[in-house]
Amino acid sequence: MDLGQFDDARLLDQFAYDLLLGDWPRAQNRVKIANLANGVPPYDESEVESQKIVVNVNDLSMTRVQHDARAQFYNGILKPGKFFSAKTDAGPAHKRSQWNTAHTAAVNRQMKRSIGYFEALRSKFGLLTLHGISPAIWENRERWRPRAIGVEDALIPSQTLLGFENLPFFMVKRSFTGLELSKLALGAKPDPGWNVPMVKACLRYCDDALTQLWSTQWPDMWSPEKWAERMKQDGRYYASDQCPTIDCFDVYGWSDEGGEEGWVRRIILDSWSVPDGVAGARLSAQRREKRPRKGGGSGADFDGENDFLYSSGSRRVAMNWQQIASFQFADLSAVAPFRYHSVRSLGFLLYSVCQLQNRMRCRFNEAVFEALCMLFRVKSEEDIQRALQVNIGNRMFVDSTIQTVPAAERWQPNAQLIELGIKENSDLINQHSSLFTQPQHFSKDKTEKTKFQVMAEVNNASAMVGAALNQAYRYLEFEYREIDRRFLIKNSGDPEVRSARAEMLKAGIPEKYLEPECWDIEPERIMGAGNKTMEMVMAEQLLGMRQLFDPEPQRVLLRDVVLAITDNLDKAMELVPEKPAQVTDSTHDADLAMGVLMQGMAVGIKTGINHIEYVEEMLRQLIAVVGRYQKQGGMAPPDKIMGFQNVAQHLAAHIKIIGQDPAEKARVKKYGEVLGKIMNMVKAFAQRLQKAQQAQAKRAGAGNGGLDPKDAAKIKATMTMAQTKAQLAKQSHAQRTAQRDIQFQEQLKHDKEAHEADMAALDLQAASEIRRQRFSSLEDEQ
Repeated sequence: MDLGQFDDARLLDQFAYDLLLGDWPRAQNRVKIANLANGVPPYDESEVESQKIVVNVNDLSMTRVQHDARAQFYNGILKPGKFFSAKTDAGPAHKRSQWNTAHTAAVNRQMKRSIGYFEALRSKFGLLTLHGISPAIWENRERWRPRAIGVEDALIPSQTLLGFENLPFFMVKRSFTGLELSKLALGAKPDPGWNVPMVKACLRYCDDALTQLWSTQWPDMWSPEKWAERMKQDGRYYASDQCPTIDCFDVYGWSDEGGEEGWVRRIILDSWSVPDGVAGARLSAQRREKRPRKGGGSGADFDGENDFLYSSGSRRVAMNWQQIASFQFADLSAVAPFRYHSVRSLGFLLYSVCQLQNRMRCRFNEAVFEALCMLFRVKSEEDIQRALQVNIGNRMFVDSTIQTVPAAERWQPNAQLIELGIKENSDLINQHSSLFTQPQHFSKDKTEKTKFQVMAEVNNASAMVGAALNQAYRYLEFEYREIDRRFLIKNSGDPEVRSARAEMLKAGIPEKYLEPECWDIEPERIMGAGNKTMEMVMAEQLLGMRQLFDPEPQRVLLRDVVLAITDNLDKAMELVPEKPAQVTDSTHDADLAMGVLMQGMAVGIKTGINHIEYVEEMLRQLIAVVGRYQKQGGMAPPDKIMGFQNVAQHLAAHIKIIGQDPAEKARVKKYGEVLGKIMNMVKAFAQRLQKAQQAQAKRAGAGNGGLDPKDAAKIKATMTMAQTKAQLAKQSHAQRTAQRDIQFQEQLKHDKEAHEADMAALDLQAASEIRRQRFSSLEDEQ
């Protein structure tokens, strides 16, 4: 747009009220949805009076839907330990992981600690589920935390597409207190765009309003001591409840005039409520005739540039609209192209059915009350009066002039209807209380539902909210990117930004890389799109596949499972930290065995250990040692080559044990491939060593006693092999001897136990024989 259009306060004022009038029908729809969600009864007063409605209550069905939907947003966005991860591809590759961790931790720590940002997110979640649009604005160019505003305060032109690619300008309705306006325009380092004379005139208006005894504290005005205390307490009254606000339109417009693209800013006073005595902000005669302004005084037309409370002139305050405002959408509309004013929220789509359910329940309860009524047959108004005096109870009588209805003819309450009504109300109470208790899913025959049935119901119930949450994740990325950009501003006036930036510098990130262009932002997502049941099912499935992942992803997976079960990030980090707190027994045993094996000695297979950790630790060390010799010219001494072969045989035994689990076939195959590559390098070492020895023998010539170098090499190789075999045979013999000794000791122990058992059996047999003989003697004597 032409900058000239933003220099005409009257034109901007007209634009503002055109947008307000265009938004009026949409605002009426929004208030209906909000009232239903806030528990307002479904029938208005006129309907209650004209239709003689007895029951007019809200069953809170819409309220419950909104609570459930917001719970998924809370779970999906606030539950993870961080809002987003920052990654860079700048600088040395071996430093990037450390920088990514430091950057992410420094920024997210400030964001997690901010109660203001937490409340801003809560406001956004409520607006997303209710109206599908959640706007927020940044109050200045340095403060990182955006402030949530209402949908009605963001004035967007019609036909604006989602993504704002055709957005020429937009406005934000704002109401400044005197204290806020004073800080912005008259505080330390104010923006030069503020119209200071107009600001002071607005502040004088606030002072005059208070001194006119509008405040309930009016006696304090005539006491200097109390006046001073009130000024200190209320910030010179500007923050008190009695102080009027300065209502404005904050206008942002895109311009490419002068070859520079960006957004300019203007602030004009709301012409319907321009305060008295504010020069350069007066009402036009036409508008003044339609509606009196705040304060009730007379006014005149706009008089030019002095009508702006703030103006950036031709200076661009932002390069794109994301640096001014943050918009998130949970749009469930089915018609494309998707437009801002065509957004259909969960509240909009469920309004009709929830309103219908409310009215149906009201009628239902009226029918229940009617069924509980007792009927009398009367002939005149006098009979009615007498019937009203009848007290039905034990040992009572009825006036003979009243014709009671016989038992066979009188109105019988519909017991089934009453029972159904009571049951419906009980079920409704249980449904609402299920927000705080775990509901039991039972089918009609009181049998527990299957896992598949529960999953199907959960998927159907959360389909719309899940789609809206995924959309919100995408728009959150733009907000997070802007927040991170503000955290990288050098010499920022925001203390939280300075603290985070200092933490990043302390972690070793060079200042030249603390630029927005060096970092990519990725929102942190949670399993199940915020649905607890879906999250648990996914966690269970991934836990069953845990052994297929590498060790480090296994830790991440296990931490996510603990988080899904406990909903407690601190507990999850305590149970599954980022890195193991100490060396495990398996890795420690592998470290010790590696040294023994490299010396050519044998190490027995230990049971009861984590064979996966053992193998991976030994493979890591074997790769490191072989790699070191590879870098030194691809040569290794004979004893090291023998050690490598010894380690490979030992690893093969452990890998065979892991292969006994059918689920570990992929892991065993991977270990075999890695070990095969290592041994190919070891084989190359042996070949190079043999060639070197042959060359040395050939150079030695006569030193070998006239033998052919090839024959000398063969003899030496044969001797080396013989020595190796002898050493291995000796070690094998020692192991076999030790095993035989252990078997002999076990056999002696077993024989001793068998002998003791036989002796005990003989003792029992002898005792039994003696006892039998005694009984026989007694019988003979008798």
